[in-house]
Amino acid sequence: MPALEVHPTVRIQAGPYAAEISPSAGGRLLCLTYTDANQSVDCIVPWQGREAFEAHNWPKAGAFVMLPFTNRLATAQFNWQDQTVTLHNGSPTGQGLHGFGHRRPWQLRQTTSHSAELALMHPASDAEWPWPFAATLTYQLSEAGLRMELSLCNTSTGVMPLSLGWHPFLPHSTACPEDQGDYLVHAQRQHAIGLDGLGLAVASVEPLPMQCFALPTEQAGTTAFEHYSGTVHLPLTAPWRLEMTSQNAAHLLVHTPPGLKHLCVEPISALPGALKQDLRTRNQLGLGPACTGTLVCTLGLQALSLPMATAETLPRSP
Repeated sequence: MPALEVHPTVRIQAGPYAAEISPSAGGRLLCLTYTDANQSVDCIVPWQGREAFEAHNWPKAGAFVMLPFTNRLATAQFNWQDQTVTLHNGSPTGQGLHGFGHRRPWQLRQTTSHSAELALMHPASDAEWPWPFAATLTYQLSEAGLRMELSLCNTSTGVMPLSLGWHPFLPHSTACPEDQGDYLVHAQRQHAIGLDGLGLAVASVEPLPMQCFALPTEQAGTTAFEHYSGTVHLPLTAPWRLEMTSQNAAHLLVHTPPGLKHLCVEPISALPGALKQDLRTRNQLGLGPACTGTLVCTLGLQALSLPMATAETLPRSP
């Protein structure tokens, strides 16, 4: 596979927020910055270089969408409707990793000063995915922050599996939050799936009560949160915190790499390993012909411990 080019890029802006997007580099969000009269704050780890990169060895920065499946698919093989599906994606590890939408150029469909809409056409079955589809990715900024919407329409004549996700690299704060209760994940269950992300998170058969789990930021590893609340807060440089929300993403995956230079906090519509699980779980991934699956995520700043007069002038997160 040829290297992905980062240029040309698209810049959008609204209020204090600005973002840069690379359609050709997998539709990636390269940076999201909040700037006021006093300072500039990175809401995601900014993409520093502008040179082309190998599609399976991307810099650990920015944010990308995951489709038509999320996270790791060991051996890049699964069973679907009594057939074995083997994917070829050229990964050095032989695994499927985050689908392939982040490894293909997207077409810039339209832009405004504060939004950009991209499209990815997968018109026919190929070695990477045997079902054709059409995907649309929209980035939109407002005074409240970023809204990302990803949709995928099944253009095949059969039912295809689908899992959508968003994979931002977020700045890691070593500061100890004053109120630890603000940095919890509310979910029905948590699954430790290993630093390599190859563990299976087997979904519960029956709904479970919601619980509070500590955000795993101190030790390297990967944790999946089953049926989370849809909102998570993350500490950032004082006096800020990040707020991320999602719609149609039932679960959340948090990857804390060794060294703690960043966090990957990923809203996902299916738990890791779902394509490897029982028939009931796999059937929940089915998307019928001409049907569309959608994922919406927002990301913005919230101000903490500011005088009331100052706080009132700051935007609220989406």
